[in-house]
Amino acid sequence: MVSGGTRQDTLAFQIDLGPHQTRIVTISYGEPDRVLRIRGEYPQRTNALFSSKIEGLGWESDRIAFRVYFDARNDIDIYGKRHRSLQLKLYASPDYPYHEESPEGRDIFKVGESIGIGAVAAWADGKLVKAADVRERKWRIVSIGPVRAIVELEYDGWHLGPESITLRSRITQWAGEHGFYHTITVDPPCSAEFVTGLPVMHDIALVRSSPSDQDYVAWLATGGEQVVAPGATATEAIPGQNLGLAVLTNMERVEFVADHLNHLFRFRLHDGKASWYATAAWDQEDTEQREVAVVNQQGAHFHRSALRLPDSIATRDAFLSAVKDQSLRMRAPVIVRILSNSNTPGG
Repeated sequence: MVSGGTRQDTLAFQIDLGPHQTRIVTISYGEPDRVLRIRGEYPQRTNALFSSKIEGLGWESDRIAFRVYFDARNDIDIYGKRHRSLQLKLYASPDYPYHEESPEGRDIFKVGESIGIGAVAAWADGKLVKAADVRERKWRIVSIGPVRAIVELEYDGWHLGPESITLRSRITQWAGEHGFYHTITVDPPCSAEFVTGLPVMHDIALVRSSPSDQDYVAWLATGGEQVVAPGATATEAIPGQNLGLAVLTNMERVEFVADHLNHLFRFRLHDGKASWYATAAWDQEDTEQREVAVVNQQGAHFHRSALRLPDSIATRDAFLSAVKDQSLRMRAPVIVRILSNSNTPGG
């Protein structure tokens, strides 16, 4: 099921901030004829859709795409991109073979029986329990904008031992990011433990944060040759291609656990909810050349090839560095202060 109505109640935007940097943002509003003269153009850099072709709900930034299987598996899978664009509509096209090699992108990960990247499951009697025994599943696209997409999944009547709960997953995808935020809430309150994490891949070592840090963001990460070969039935990895995966959380009292399929965080809800950030980076991003039209100051047109950009993540070390940078951002979030609510100049 999808959301109805088009009421706009939130303003979302992105700005770059360095460590300890302060910036002032001015929001202009008023009559359309005045605002239209000063407004900028913001290309669409996020998207979300539901399609039986991709077997569920998908969301994407201009750098990577994800999907959750809308059935008892409830796993989260990855689509890699060779250039920065929105591609979910392409993957959802009836005749498009998204498992095959392409200059655009494709399904690059073999989830198997694991929970995939950053999905939610329960933990009972030392075992992982997927959201399979559910009375009803619902989905909703909350919003899609130039820089942010939000989707929700609802699991009504999920039977966990003697308890029956409704679990809601809210997933937020920002433009330009390799990852997404995943927040869960449960009704009614329950005593269950939950888990999220990453798949165990043969010969791929796990790297994780140190629990000795008293003010730390816990994270799990893997990096290496875990890109599945092209083809819907392929299971083998491609030699020489690398994929980094990570899950980070600043929840209190998380524990590292594992089974034979997954590296996991185990946790209980705090104030009825829990949140984490899941991220992935393929070393083939930005490798597909694109011809970009450029106009110089004299009005002359020429073309240049758009190659790998400086902020591409092309190595395992670069990915682990990006994970640590993300943990620092989560440890010290931005502080927002409203200086004035006046709509007058200088107010």
